[in-house]
Amino acid sequence: MPAPGAVRVLGISVPDVSDWRQDEPAGKWSPFYAALAQRFALIDVIQPELSIADRSLNLARAFHPRRHNWSARAGANPFLVRRRTEAVQRGLDRYQGSYDLIVQLQTLCEPGFDRAGAPYTIYTDSTLALNRRVYPEGVGLSPDAIAAWMTFEADVCRSASVVFTFSEFARRSVIDDYGCSAERVVAVGAGANQFLPELDDGEATTPRALFVGADFGRKGGQVLLEAWNVVREHVGDAELIIAGPRRDPTSAGLAGVRWVGRVDRAALADLYRSASVFVLPSLFEPWGHVFLEAMGYGLPCVGTSCCAMPEIIADGVTGILVARGSVEALAAALIDLLADRDRARALGRAGYAKVMNGYRWSDVIDRVAAHLPPAPASSLSTRR
Repeated sequence: MPAPGAVRVLGISVPDVSDWRQDEPAGKWSPFYAALAQRFALIDVIQPELSIADRSLNLARAFHPRRHNWSARAGANPFLVRRRTEAVQRGLDRYQGSYDLIVQLQTLCEPGFDRAGAPYTIYTDSTLALNRRVYPEGVGLSPDAIAAWMTFEADVCRSASVVFTFSEFARRSVIDDYGCSAERVVAVGAGANQFLPELDDGEATTPRALFVGADFGRKGGQVLLEAWNVVREHVGDAELIIAGPRRDPTSAGLAGVRWVGRVDRAALADLYRSASVFVLPSLFEPWGHVFLEAMGYGLPCVGTSCCAMPEIIADGVTGILVARGSVEALAAALIDLLADRDRARALGRAGYAKVMNGYRWSDVIDRVAAHLPPAPASSLSTRR
């Protein structure tokens, strides 16, 4: 519980984090706010939802014959920002006078105008500039829309008291691409959403690799399928479990591959326990929560040497990093860890130690707290 007189925080999050008050929140982002509430007086988290009419209008205005582009246009446009900001403003007015600081997740809306002048901070994992530079095929926006959204992101970040990023990879972008002062942009990492309280020394009876990720193409799924044929030639009983996406038709005939689709957190925990290696050869990965989760279950991780993945996976210590898009290097890394269980366990134990010593959400909040602006003296006096 927060100490008496703790800074009063009001959260803003476009993703649903409504279960942050639960003992074990199941949402992807709600554990961040749950940990924040343990350290500060978290008043509430505003979710700027649009009305059904506005959602329909936004989709109509953003229409594009290509589904990916349509989704991108619907998620990044001035109409959407304006409506979200208006919803945020209504929330701020409702809680006016009861908070000292605003903590917003991501740069998906304006933080609104606080009439009392309370500062706001941003906590974000990526920027459009990074996406455009590293994975332009995934942007799906016109040049004009890209320029407008980058201007919007810059305004949001430059107006914040502090911008917290998950990674140094994102921090450099906020500074270099958006002109923010380096001293106001701080990389604090992120926490594992689930992990074993104590590492079990048991081992998987079958050499089994696990992939978890909904966006199969961006997360290197096709590269993995190509590499898997080579893996099976060297480790004949190896299995690959793919959780998240629907079955890819190009995988037909691949031996040892099982698609399990979307799974809840309990089922995912079982998958982590049954695996011997975790693999996610992403082409673009601003952070990678699932790496930390896998490490929290004692799994060595195979990722790519781009984006923020080298900040999570210590090559040769907690896993193996391979060149982005390299089928040969990916196959070699998987063969190495699936065939050598002693090495895989050693890397997995090192990964578990890393999570437990710096990558729990409480650790992240400790780093955040060191850079938050203090509560105004006038606010503290009114609570005495």
